[in-house]
Amino acid sequence: MPRSADALVDPALLVWARKSAGVDLATVARRLQVDPQRVAEWEGGTRRPTVVQLRRLAGLYKRPLAIFYLPEPPSDFQPLRDYRRLPESDAGQLSPGLLATIRRARAIRETALDLRREADEPIAPAPRLQVGDSDPEALGNAARQILGIALSTQFGWRDPGRALNGWIDAVSRLDVIILQAQSIPIDEMRGFSITEDLLPLIVLNGGDFPNGRTFTLLHEVAHILLNAGGVCDVLPRRRPRGPTDEIEVRCNQVAAATLMPASVFRAEPAVLNGAPDGRWDENVIAGLAGRYSVSREAVVRRLYTLDLTNWDYLQAKQAEYRAAYDEHREEQRRRRQQDERPGGPGFYRMKVRDLGRGFIESALDAYHRRAITGSDLTEFLEIKVSQVPKLEAELATTGGSRD
Repeated sequence: MPRSADALVDPALLVWARKSAGVDLATVARRLQVDPQRVAEWEGGTRRPTVVQLRRLAGLYKRPLAIFYLPEPPSDFQPLRDYRRLPESDAGQLSPGLLATIRRARAIRETALDLRREADEPIAPAPRLQVGDSDPEALGNAARQILGIALSTQFGWRDPGRALNGWIDAVSRLDVIILQAQSIPIDEMRGFSITEDLLPLIVLNGGDFPNGRTFTLLHEVAHILLNAGGVCDVLPRRRPRGPTDEIEVRCNQVAAATLMPASVFRAEPAVLNGAPDGRWDENVIAGLAGRYSVSREAVVRRLYTLDLTNWDYLQAKQAEYRAAYDEHREEQRRRRQQDERPGGPGFYRMKVRDLGRGFIESALDAYHRRAITGSDLTEFLEIKVSQVPKLEAELATTGGSRD
């Protein structure tokens, strides 16, 4: 078999594509089954990859082949305004999977903007709160008013999945795009947001439990409302270590105040009965978690921020809940993999969950109006045109599951 022709590409584009994808030389060499020195020579300009090898590089870096023929490397996406991870995780370089998720999210937002403008649909400006000297409780109350969710509605959900869907619907009505990511470890990312003046975007980790995603969603909403970015974790700190921590502490407080308003939470009979030693009965914690449709960890954190328990108890309970979470993670992953099999009902349900009903409906509307081609639709929704009827049936019959 004759050797494939050399790819006439600028070595700088090869370096840019690899680094922006977060892939090291050793990984490239292993995946393409070449010596690491060969990859270094491609990037140094002393040798060229073949066209076949370039196609494999494009697949590895999750970039279109055409991008390697640009005259110079494009300006890549800016660092995230907000990125939420578990507190014990390494805050180092982002993984290739997460970098690809961020690029995909930005591309979806740009596509959504184009579709809305092409259809002459008005786009509401991003919701904002005037911070001033307001405390987190006042901000949480204002956030709830903006979202339009009454406590009676929240108490009526009584189910983590229904609650998550209810909050997602409320946030989506504000022209905020909400996506959910797959195959990203929870300890690397629970959620992030892209705060823009039009169509701000929130990405949740679909592998997290519904209650966890609900708190992450409200945390990211707080970032958008306050127009404040930062690198997030979920662990309350006794003392902020700097401006970034101060933003994260405030966003956590606003999220908690939105979900569990202090005046109502303190008036709960189970809370009024108290725990003199600060060690709350697990049944009480579970009851409050069920009533507010939040996680048990969120309840204990709320008890701590309201001075109803102590730091040591909070730390112990968090470790207990994280251990329980790890025990169930494998089971959840297996169930998610079953739902992701292409062609079945689970595939379309997950498609609506991950891309969001609003974005899918905009793309389908543009396709039916012939404003975009079938190829465009395939690229935007990552499905075949032949799968459109089943996707539309999912939207019509169930609205798509987001939990």
